[in-house]
Amino acid sequence: ASYNDSTTSKRLSFTSGSGNGNQDNAINTPSHQSPQRQRLQRQRLQPLQMSLIPIPVESLNKILTSKLPTPAQYASYWGRTSREQYNAFFEAFGVSFLGVFASYFLSFAIGQFVATIMGMVAGSWILLGPELKAYQRNWELTGGRELVDPWHGYGYDDDEFEFDDDDPLFVGGTMFREDEDKRGLYGAFYFGRIEHICVVDYPLDPPEDEYDLEEFMDYTMEEDEQERETGIPYSLRLRVTDATDENGDGGRELQIHARMSEEYLDLEEGMPVCAVLLSTSQQFQTLAAITDFCVPDGGPTWVGDYPYLDRAALEEMFVEDRELWDYLRDEGRGRWDVNNWDDNE
Repeated sequence: ASYNDSTTSKRLSFTSGSGNGNQDNAINTPSHQSPQRQRLQRQRLQPLQMSLIPIPVESLNKILTSKLPTPAQYASYWGRTSREQYNAFFEAFGVSFLGVFASYFLSFAIGQFVATIMGMVAGSWILLGPELKAYQRNWELTGGRELVDPWHGYGYDDDEFEFDDDDPLFVGGTMFREDEDKRGLYGAFYFGRIEHICVVDYPLDPPEDEYDLEEFMDYTMEEDEQERETGIPYSLRLRVTDATDENGDGGRELQIHARMSEEYLDLEEGMPVCAVLLSTSQQFQTLAAITDFCVPDGGPTWVGDYPYLDRAALEEMFVEDRELWDYLRDEGRGRWDVNNWDDNE
């Protein structure tokens, strides 16, 4: 995914408890505290310098699958076309058959107990294979790094820790920001809208080689002509952006590619989209990972080659948090603009 950030707007000041975006109003620094302690408290409570919605680590662990694979992840292992399903079944059968066969001969060398365990694992590969591969894909998303809370500070107790005026740790807050950017992965919702959608032969194709989505209204993954000829299927190119000011100027722009699917034929420009971004930077100056995209008005439609998000958990979060849902709906444009709906009513 390509990433472009042209704003430092703090659109979501409600995350810090401030209703008007003023940082000082959201911070309570009693006069009896030392200047060093007040400065540290301000650094801890100031909102993130980005136009994203920070996600608490508890919620992030719910929507990013890290344990048992979700039904969508389990299904992705078996593929979405008959060819992929045949290959997955042949792989599972081959591992099971060869594993059991090898375990029988190894029993003469390593003993029946160990060989029996190996044979049971191999025989159950049709069930264990999807889970192990899901664990691997989910681990690759974070790279084994810990998910951290964007509002969590150093962990020092202000009543027990004494600050020194000459301590370089707190001079200008420089070391504070450097340490915060080395703690793990921060998560945030990216709410935007579809700005451009098309189909390309290969992800690196220039704009002049794009195909209009309407030309693929009869497309199915099962009958992908390019995949039959070259072994590489068509790709969907999706460019999304978010508005950060009253005029809709500026904002982040993301361009992603995913294997073309008939599920994407209902997507339109202006539809609001949602994704989760991960970054080692507390201000999200760089991206470490990006999940699949959710387009609620598409059915919902999930755009991506692998379902990193727990779809049921994300939908439940939107149902329980209407304010979060309203922020997503506000990104819609054209006939998907909620303001137009109100005017029509």
